[in-house]
Amino acid sequence: MSSRCCTRCFVRVTSGCRSEVNIGRLISELAYSRKEYLMKFNLFMYCIVGRRAELETGMAGKNPELYQRMISEIGEYARFADQSGFSGFGHPEHHMQIEGFEISNEPTLMGMWLGSHSEKLRVITCGFVSTTHNPVRTAESIATMDHMLGGRFGVGLVRGYQHRWLENFKIRDELAAVGPWNKDTPVDDMNREYFAEFVDIVLTALREDTFSYRGQFWDFPRQGDANPHEHPVYSKYGQGVSKEMEISEVGIAPRPLQHPHPPLYGGFT
Repeated sequence: MSSRCCTRCFVRVTSGCRSEVNIGRLISELAYSRKEYLMKFNLFMYCIVGRRAELETGMAGKNPELYQRMISEIGEYARFADQSGFSGFGHPEHHMQIEGFEISNEPTLMGMWLGSHSEKLRVITCGFVSTTHNPVRTAESIATMDHMLGGRFGVGLVRGYQHRWLENFKIRDELAAVGPWNKDTPVDDMNREYFAEFVDIVLTALREDTFSYRGQFWDFPRQGDANPHEHPVYSKYGQGVSKEMEISEVGIAPRPLQHPHPPLYGGFT
């Protein structure tokens, strides 16, 4: 079991390991034994698809039976955590995990799976890997998730460190995964600059009705953009589009249920 000593503690749970959940329950009961508690406890999982022997046979991530068992067990964990007083349940975003060790995949889908098996838990997607996402679409996903979870969503935005899947999912050729191998290099600097802009755009889109943005990596809307055909509802009932269909600002819908947006988390080592 691993935990972090901060205002939001993570207790790691792996598929098939019940003892760690029981330890987490003891900690949770201590935290909730007083009306005024100092620390909230969240669970965090990497979505490991099999037991050790199953993983060691190779290519466990491709096995439908193992995946079905894993998501069923995750549902059980979420129900247990919900009933035991844990504050939240988190998961990362990782793709192409054919070995089966971190098969969390698309963040909103796993988040909704956790949400569908709980009633009070905060679902914490930690997080959207910035180098593989459009920031405006990310903001829209966050706001939509927040509504579908009834205001129980918590969201992390992260830079991305796993080269294999990031290199195949990235949305700009000049971006790359970062870690100890390229720390304080131009690649690391560019990733950090992109991440800062990504976060700025996501938060702007979540807070504002409509906006325009001119950055190093993104322009919203594209300068000189215009709708190629008449669509009068844009100008009549919205904002940011003229009667001539010139697009000066864009926005997402809906607004998040939580104001001004769901709580933010970061992934750190």
